[in-house]
Amino acid sequence: MKRETGAYMIKEGNRVEIIKKHTTTVGLTALILSALLTSMSQVFYAKQVQEVPTFLFTGISFFITAIYFSFFARKRKQVNVWKGNIKDVVKLNAATVITFMGFYFALKYVESAIVSALEMGIGPLFVLIVAFFAKESIPRVQWVIALGTFIACTILIVAVISGKSAVQMDLTLPVIVALIASVGCGIGAVLCTIYSKRLSEAGWTTSMILANRYYGIILLSFSATFDIFFNYFSGNISWILAVTVIGVMLPMYLLQIGIQYCSSLIVMMSLCFVPIFTFFFQLFDPRLSWSPISFIGISLLFILGVCSLYLEKKSVSE
Repeated sequence: MKRETGAYMIKEGNRVEIIKKHTTTVGLTALILSALLTSMSQVFYAKQVQEVPTFLFTGISFFITAIYFSFFARKRKQVNVWKGNIKDVVKLNAATVITFMGFYFALKYVESAIVSALEMGIGPLFVLIVAFFAKESIPRVQWVIALGTFIACTILIVAVISGKSAVQMDLTLPVIVALIASVGCGIGAVLCTIYSKRLSEAGWTTSMILANRYYGIILLSFSATFDIFFNYFSGNISWILAVTVIGVMLPMYLLQIGIQYCSSLIVMMSLCFVPIFTFFFQLFDPRLSWSPISFIGISLLFILGVCSLYLEKKSVSE
């Protein structure tokens, strides 16, 4: 009897291990696909938004996204789903405002790949700082990767300030604000990951989270553009819809899957694929010029992202 029980426990242990590896692979794949689609949409958006108010896009896009995911969330309603989770939903909405409104504002003044890089670079370091104050055990290699990421971001900031990025603009107040907004995006993205993961652990589905995280950004975006909304709506609705589906809804869904199956650090580090993808996609934009400094900083971020993914898969396998 003991021998049978032991064999059963070993079998169950192997089964759990296989499931864990499978879900991790699914999560990592979802994160990479999300990064690819996001980078494509960023380059296209950065070109289009030069003639359109920034927050016109965020208002329409995230309104459509919220409605879309509300349709699926409606089928999975739970009686006590809001109990004890309202504060996390409010915090998630606030973090979403900081992340996306800052991000799309920055794209109007700073090179797309650099905006993505600054967001992704600040993220991992902030995650480790939060973990440090929470007295969590942090491997030394993670500190090294986070520090390297921060150095890469510093290189990219210098590229913008010196006028040697792909978007060669003078250092004006909007550019400085855009750089600050890019850094703020990184902190906001980490907070989005943390609060999304809390809701996921509380039993919220991906659709439920995505349906309830955009109230703040929708309200603020429409408040900022209500007086000019109809002047731009008809001439821009087609590309806004396209970017919404391919560049917002689908990547956000894939990202949420990654958040569900992967750690907060690996989510942030895997997003370092976005800048390198964006850098190569923006080579097709005639407005932008080749920037060696941008390439060096973004390539460093990419290498660090690959190292982080390798370490994550290795730790799961052990």
